[in-house]
Amino acid sequence: MKIEDRERLFDYTQQLIDVLNEECTALLEMLEEIENRVAISRQINKLESDGDVIFHAFSDLLHEVEPDPELRMSVFQMCRHIEECIDMIDELSMTIVRYNTRTVTSGMKASVNAIAGCVKKEMHLMNIVRTYDAENREVFIKAINEFDAFKVDFYKMYDMLIFGLFSQPHDTVDIIRCKAIYDAVKDIFKAFEVSADDCYKFLKARDNGLEC
Repeated sequence: MKIEDRERLFDYTQQLIDVLNEECTALLEMLEEIENRVAISRQINKLESDGDVIFHAFSDLLHEVEPDPELRMSVFQMCRHIEECIDMIDELSMTIVRYNTRTVTSGMKASVNAIAGCVKKEMHLMNIVRTYDAENREVFIKAINEFDAFKVDFYKMYDMLIFGLFSQPHDTVDIIRCKAIYDAVKDIFKAFEVSADDCYKFLKARDNGLEC
């Protein structure tokens, strides 16, 4: 793969992460203006559609410039998992609307803030991947470890939120609503974890001399 083609692929990847960031901004706005949840969910759905267009352009270019099928699939999956995060944030916004959420709990705010923080780490990680060489390997490993620690912290918070739902008296509808939202956030973190694993595989491939 030529260097200029590789950079064009990374440009598309960066655009996808920018969409992720915009979705998070809109989600935070939704929680601040929950009465406008339907309109803001539509904005997020439009961003998800923009992400689809970017991902399809990435896929077309990748097929054009990378003849090796195994490497092509590996790079495809790396970007595909970022696009899945975009889809899941859209699904989270629809879950908030679907369950007619009118009251925003502190747990919901903390969960969405955690997603926003994770997107920032994803952006940082991808920037390191883009400029990776053996000399900054320790920086890359540190970024991966920080990403993993962030996920662990959220899982602990998730357990506390679920425990709070079922250990205190709550309306049954509120329990169903909140659990659906917390589970949707957890799914997003699982998708981020897969994306981080892809970055680590990329590092190992580069260390083994594979041009990608």
